[in-house]
Amino acid sequence: MLIDLKQLREEEELYKFKRHEDKCSRFINEDVRLEIDVQMGALKMGESIHYSTTARWHLHDIIVWALRQTGPADLYFCTYAIKEFQARLFSNMQRDQLIRKIYALVDYRAEVHDAQVVQLLKEVCEKFGTMRTHAKLVIIRNEDWAVVITTSANLTQNTSGDVGVISCDTGAADFRIDWLIKNINDGTGAK
Repeated sequence: MLIDLKQLREEEELYKFKRHEDKCSRFINEDVRLEIDVQMGALKMGESIHYSTTARWHLHDIIVWALRQTGPADLYFCTYAIKEFQARLFSNMQRDQLIRKIYALVDYRAEVHDAQVVQLLKEVCEKFGTMRTHAKLVIIRNEDWAVVITTSANLTQNTSGDVGVISCDTGAADFRIDWLIKNINDGTGAK
């Protein structure tokens, strides 16, 4: 009996992605993931998803949900506020190779309000910067996926409902990445 190398490679890829999904599951509550699945369905390149949240799940949950589908990717984000839980979540996901590189732009006041979070981000980010901003933006990018999340939510566990749009669009992702990197480089606290 001959071994079908094509089938073997396909099985290997499926196993690798299953391992990725299993790793992601450690970073999101299963009930929350299922609730997001029901509201949003699945990511598809060329399509957008409009969503609203309850206080049961937050922006970091949406990021884990998206990374579970994209596979390992670079994470770019801009936020007015980020808390230690979310910064550590991203650091741990990077350690587990679910996030390849992190690029972050946060409001300059974070250096006063959350100095420990800023210090952690400076250690784990490929590029980090601060500026006066109220923008909330996330881009998840790898060779196959370009996911842009534009939202009213900060990277916190607030008790308010939020709304947002997830666009799976290469042009939009590249445009937002260019904007984010330019502002990191031009910002007051560029690394």
